[in-house]
Amino acid sequence: MKNNFKQKILKEKEFDSFSAEFLHNTLKTLSENKKNISIALSGGSTPLPILSFLKEYKLNWKYFNFFMVDERNVSISSSSSNFGNIEKVFLRNVNSSSHSMINDNYSIEECAINYEKLICSKISLGENNLPIFDLILLGIGDDGHTASLFPETKGLNESKKLVIKNSVPQLSTERITLTYPVILNASKIIILAKGAAKYEILKEIEMGIGNHYPIARIINSNVDTTCILGIN
Repeated sequence: MKNNFKQKILKEKEFDSFSAEFLHNTLKTLSENKKNISIALSGGSTPLPILSFLKEYKLNWKYFNFFMVDERNVSISSSSSNFGNIEKVFLRNVNSSSHSMINDNYSIEECAINYEKLICSKISLGENNLPIFDLILLGIGDDGHTASLFPETKGLNESKKLVIKNSVPQLSTERITLTYPVILNASKIIILAKGAAKYEILKEIEMGIGNHYPIARIINSNVDTTCILGIN
């Protein structure tokens, strides 16, 4: 693990409140330094209670632009929609701009193309001509996936596109996801994870025997990365 990777291990009962406070402090610092802040949020169940806590904090929410890290190939109205679930607990309660990956009027391929164009139009580009997210929130799956970059899927090898449709045969589905080039161009990454399986994955990466996990590319990168892990 690189020196810019930091890890905080907590009891699960402390995980949500600590993570919300940590996120609040991070966002507060960002809002003290700029007024157009880009953040990408991951879906799944882990971030939802944290975001529910976060919405209660007083911040200059109008400074924040929220994007998605990945999305299931379902309508926003579906109970499986990452954006839909985050909107219910968080986005509709803060005065920020937010952008769904899925538009029901377009195919998943068209949605990916359109989202990449949106990101490039809304977020400042770095010297490498890639957008620089101020913060990206990621998770870890029990198989070591992050975003919708699953083991042994084609998306792991994408080096040019920023947003892709990634087929996930092991789940018999397709997802939209940010790719490594844009994720690893972020100013800061926070990983939120719970459970013993995630702890074992992080241990394997630390020992140098877990580099096959997709999350390892993030942890072994030069990006300022903090992982908050809740275990019993």
